[in-house]
Amino acid sequence: MAKTSNLREFQEAILAKLKDAANHSGAESSSRLGVVVGAKRFLINLNEVKEVLPVPPILSVPLTKPWFLGTANVRGNLYNVSDLAQFLNMPPTAKSVNNRIMLLSTETTAQVALLVDGLVGLRSVQEMHAEPGNDESKKLFSKQRLSDVDGNEWFELDTEVLVQDKNFIQPI
Repeated sequence: MAKTSNLREFQEAILAKLKDAANHSGAESSSRLGVVVGAKRFLINLNEVKEVLPVPPILSVPLTKPWFLGTANVRGNLYNVSDLAQFLNMPPTAKSVNNRIMLLSTETTAQVALLVDGLVGLRSVQEMHAEPGNDESKKLFSKQRLSDVDGNEWFELDTEVLVQDKNFIQPI
């Protein structure tokens, strides 16, 4: 049990330090959290992620869309958990020890969590090249499409647009 709380504290400390550094520099940090969703790679602004943790028990809610997994109790707070891959019309996320939920921290909503296949780690958008957007980018709620030095394609997730989408708001 101590290892879990230490890992959580470690993750919270890293996110807090990165957010603090971005706030003190006066400019937005170029670091993004890299995650895998289905066969795609996504980048998420650290200011939009409250916490990342292993998947807790999720209580399903009847008569909702398949991508809405249900509610999870995270230290006394209820979060609505959605399978991001399934919401983006990809196959459902396969259960794995690498799965994580990201607790989002957006201006327009609270208590939202997204299930992802796994974490890739921190990535710098300054070390990536912008690619022209396409229809796929729009469907993936992407701010921009990027490629890294290895030629991997990345989509920067626009969480504000995602959580305001009429389909995402109403999973019934």
